[in-house]
Amino acid sequence: MAGTIRVLHVDDDPDFTELTATFLERENARLSVTSATDTREGMRRLDESDIDCIVSDYDMPGQTGIDFLESAREEYTELPFILFTGKGSEEVAADAISAGATDYIQKELGTGQYTVLANRITNSVEQHRARRRSERANRRRRQTLTRITDGFVEMDADLTVTDVNEQTVELTGLSRETLLGVNYRADIAEADDNPSIEGYEQVIETGEPQTVEALSDINEGRWIEERIFPTEDRDGVYVYFQDITERKERERKLQTQTRQLQGVLDSVQAALWMRDTENRFILANQNYRELFDIDSETDLAGVDVAELFDQETVDRLRETDQRVLSHGEPIKVEEEVETAYGTRVYLARITPLFDDDGEVFATAGAAVDITERKERERTLTALHTAAQKIEQSEDEQTVYKTLVETAENVLQFDLVAVDVERDGSLVQEVWRFNTEGAGCLEKTSLDSDDTFAARAYNRQETITVDDLREADTKTADDDYRSALTVPIGRFGTLQAASSEVGAFDEYDREFAELLVEHARVKLDQLAIASDRRT
Repeated sequence: MAGTIRVLHVDDDPDFTELTATFLERENARLSVTSATDTREGMRRLDESDIDCIVSDYDMPGQTGIDFLESAREEYTELPFILFTGKGSEEVAADAISAGATDYIQKELGTGQYTVLANRITNSVEQHRARRRSERANRRRRQTLTRITDGFVEMDADLTVTDVNEQTVELTGLSRETLLGVNYRADIAEADDNPSIEGYEQVIETGEPQTVEALSDINEGRWIEERIFPTEDRDGVYVYFQDITERKERERKLQTQTRQLQGVLDSVQAALWMRDTENRFILANQNYRELFDIDSETDLAGVDVAELFDQETVDRLRETDQRVLSHGEPIKVEEEVETAYGTRVYLARITPLFDDDGEVFATAGAAVDITERKERERTLTALHTAAQKIEQSEDEQTVYKTLVETAENVLQFDLVAVDVERDGSLVQEVWRFNTEGAGCLEKTSLDSDDTFAARAYNRQETITVDDLREADTKTADDDYRSALTVPIGRFGTLQAASSEVGAFDEYDREFAELLVEHARVKLDQLAIASDRRT
C-alpha cells in the first residue's frame, strides 16, 4: 500500500516478536513488521529487505541491542533505530542515545505500550523521510545552480540577498561575500522607479512569475533579462538573470535594417512578416496588414500577436512559430483566413532566422493567396465525379442531363443548354435556365453561320464571347451579355450564357472542354454499341 512503513523487530523471545507484530499492525495499517530472534538474523533481513525502521531489544544472547545498533550504523547510518527493552535504566538509555539510537522505549505491561511504539515508529520514519526529501531537493538545487549558465540570486521579502551562485559572481564582478547581505533596494538600485524592484515586489505580492528586461544596476551600459519566481513560501524571490546586451544590440541593428526593408517589402504581392521568439512583430508588409485589416499607420514593431488577434488565432500563430523555433526548420501551413473579402485560403512558409552564433532569434513568414487554386482543385474533383457518372450512363439522354447539371452545379453557369444535331440542325435537347423568362433558340440551322452554336459546331472549336452586344451574331435574348459554346464532337454543343459581361474566364473554358470531352467519348461508345445492335 502507498506509504507503507516496513519495520524490522529484533527480540530473542519469538512469542513476544509475534505479539508485537500483531499489535503494531493492528495499531497502524501502514506498518508492516518483519521479525528476527537474534542480531545475526536481524542483519541478514536488513540486508535483504528495504527496511524503514529498526526496533530492537537490549538484552539478547551474543550481542546487545546497542551492539546491534553500532553494527547497523556502519552501513545504514541514518536509518531510524528504536531500542525497545525491558531492561530499564538511565545508563542504558544514555548509552543508546550516545550510540545513535533514534528513540528509547521501556517495555511495560498492557497493550498501551504498542500504541506508543507505533506512534514513535511512524514519527521517526516520517521525519527521516522528510529529511531525505529535503536533502535530495537541496542537492538537486545545488547541482542545478552549478550547471546553469544564468546568474541566480535569492532575496527575502525585504530584497536582501540571501544566496547567489558562481555565475552571479562572474556576471557582476562582485564576490559572494560582497553580495550576501546586501539590500537590493537600498544598496544597489539607483532609481525609485527601478523596473527590477517593481518586478520583485509584484512577484512577492501576486505569486506569479515575471520577466523583466532592464539596464543593469551594477554593470553600467549592460542589459540584463531577469526571470523572477516566488520562493516556496512567497516570502522572497528567486531571480535568474543573463546578460542580453549583445541581443539588444542585434535588435537595435535589426530595427534599422527593418526600416530600410519595409519599403521594399510593401511592394511584394505576398503577405510577409517577421516575429521574434516571444511572438512579437518585428515587421509586416502592407499585404499582411490588408490581410488582417490592420491600419497601415499602426506601428507593429514589438507588438505581441495577442494584442491584434482573437485567442484562437493567437494560439494557432504561437503554435506554428514554436514549431519553427523548436526544430530550426522551415515549415509550410495551409490556413483559411477570414478577411474583409470573405474566407480566403493562404499557403504560408515560415522560416527560422539565425544569428551569428547559430541561435534562432526570429521567424520569417510569407503567405500567398491560393483560394482560386483550391477552388479549381475542388472543381476538378467534382468534375471527376461527374465524369464517372457520365461513364456509367446507359443512354444519350442521361449524358446530356449530367452535362447540364454539372455545368450548373459545379461550374456555376446560370444559363445552360445542350443542343443536339438532327438532320442538319441543332435542336435544344436539355436546358437549365436560372433566370425567369430567358429566351432560347429551340432549333438552329447548321447551314447558317449567324449563331455561335452553329459556328462552334461547324468549326469544331470552342467560342467564348465577352460582350455579345459587340458580336456579329444574333442571340436568343438581348439580356445575354457573354457566352461560352463548346462543340460535343459530331453530337451537338454545350452552351452557357450570362447577363454579365466577361463572365467566362480561361478556367471556365478549360473545365467546360474537359467535361464535354468525357461526354463526347461516352456518346461515341453509345453510338458504336447502337450500330452494332442494328
